[in-house]
Amino acid sequence: MVVQPGERNVFDQRWVETRLWESDDKEVAVAYYRSGYAPTDFPTQKEWDGRWLIEKSRTICIPNLAYHLAGCKKVQQVLAQPGVVERQDQEEAARVRECFVGLYPLDGSADGQQAYADALSSPANYVVKPQREGGGYNTYGADIPALLGRLTEEERKAYILMDLIRAPGFNNVLLREGKLISSEVVSELGIYGLWVRDASGRVVVNKHGGHLLRTKASDVYEGGVAAGFAVIDSPLL
Repeated sequence: MVVQPGERNVFDQRWVETRLWESDDKEVAVAYYRSGYAPTDFPTQKEWDGRWLIEKSRTICIPNLAYHLAGCKKVQQVLAQPGVVERQDQEEAARVRECFVGLYPLDGSADGQQAYADALSSPANYVVKPQREGGGYNTYGADIPALLGRLTEEERKAYILMDLIRAPGFNNVLLREGKLISSEVVSELGIYGLWVRDASGRVVVNKHGGHLLRTKASDVYEGGVAAGFAVIDSPLL
């Protein structure tokens, strides 16, 4: 298990570790990355070499490099471009696009220049996202012009622009620091997927693996639980 120094979120990690040791006497090599999602996780070439060494081995990497890259904002923005997901199955691509919102580059291309102008003229409609995970790194609404004003065109390549999702709110009660807080909230449902392929590229596992519902006050932009913006919730099924 690869974690950051001073890791606090250990309880679910220990549960995974315990279950792996109880894997019916089967020899399994697993690299579970709870770090490696930030530039600071790779301060020297040594860390890059270690990641590549594990990737080339028979270890089951969670995630592997391909899956890790698929979660990067820039890769998601490229996948959202017209005709990209359609390179695969056309029918599946149509269903996938039903879940997309607008994702735009902020580079020097014509699309990037247009997105840059749109963000400055109507910032309330957008969120600017860097290639980071974990909550607390995005820039919303009125704060966008100041951010873009500080960045050079080259630096803007590290960001994308996304349409702001306006989820419907409802009233609920949050439990935070031992106190009940009544508030208008919004929820975000995340679906876990289990996907494993062998060395030849053949997919051996591809199935649903559970869900996570996060709820936050409707006036809060960020949504990370560990970052303190949201709470874990349960859907009414």
